[in-house]
Amino acid sequence: MQQRHITLFIPGLLGADVLRERRYFEGLAVAQLELMLSRARRKRHQSQGSDAALFNLFGYPATQRHPPVAAVTHVVDQGCAPPRDCLRADPVHLQPDRDRIVMLGNRPLAVTPAEAQQLAAEFNRLFAEDGLTLETPVAERWYLTCDHAPDIRTRPLQDVIGQDIHQHLPAGGAAMHWHKILNEVQMLFYASPVNQARRQRGLPEINSIWLWGEGELPRLATQTWQQVWSNDTLSAALAQVSQTERNTLPASGEEWLEQATAMGRHLVVIEALAEALQQQDLQRWRDMIEAVNDEWLRALMAALSSKRLASIRLLSDNAEFELDAKRLKHWWRRRRSLTKLQLGA
Repeated sequence: MQQRHITLFIPGLLGADVLRERRYFEGLAVAQLELMLSRARRKRHQSQGSDAALFNLFGYPATQRHPPVAAVTHVVDQGCAPPRDCLRADPVHLQPDRDRIVMLGNRPLAVTPAEAQQLAAEFNRLFAEDGLTLETPVAERWYLTCDHAPDIRTRPLQDVIGQDIHQHLPAGGAAMHWHKILNEVQMLFYASPVNQARRQRGLPEINSIWLWGEGELPRLATQTWQQVWSNDTLSAALAQVSQTERNTLPASGEEWLEQATAMGRHLVVIEALAEALQQQDLQRWRDMIEAVNDEWLRALMAALSSKRLASIRLLSDNAEFELDAKRLKHWWRRRRSLTKLQLGA
């Protein structure tokens, strides 16, 4: 008899590599989460970025640390696979800080479609002879298509937020060529009427692009998941490329149980905790981990006990936990606090 199985992918759930001190976990009301982690089968694995982990969940080799995000999200943002080699070229704000240039990303920018189109037109006039075309289908996700595959290795934008960009610039055989292009882009954008207007209004400048996500569109396993549930662009794109049905993320576990009537394996992606950590908003992270406990795990654990659900698998940054109804009844595995679970006590 077929049954429902749920995999919860929640990057940032246990604080990733950011939170290593006990004090960050003290006082959290997360009894259901603690019970699940205490009784579940636990498997540790090497930490990796959330993008790479998501690709792995769709059958992409775990040995590839930085997967081809650009080609995959292009499918959703442009409605087709990229016609040529492409990179993400997301608009960003760089902040000089003494001898560093710090990446602030694009969340503070609120780029308008008109601004994106004008900057792309200026870029494309300058770099037409280089075989480069900048596309701006979404305010925060831009694409650079190239006549020839770029011989570089890049770092995901989310990994560079708040850090000195010099440690994370493109590497590889053509690194210096692309560093030169980035310098030219920064000069072009500085002089652009777009940024002149933003300076007059006291807005942060769109003063560069960040190149990342190189690689060809992969072939992904097509029968890994019955359904994918998420509000995340990359999850939606991976679902589309793998020909998997994708639905928006329900507000709670109870809503998911009502909506996910199909038997089989379901993937639920909750990105809010990782976003809070990226923004260094520890109070929001604490609020969100309690929300996962109250709004998701309470209902899912009850469904597991009543056999409405066959198993719960929870994946975070460097570990995964799997619980079925049999292990849930292991009363001698007493609930341990999250501080002890997190610190390996």
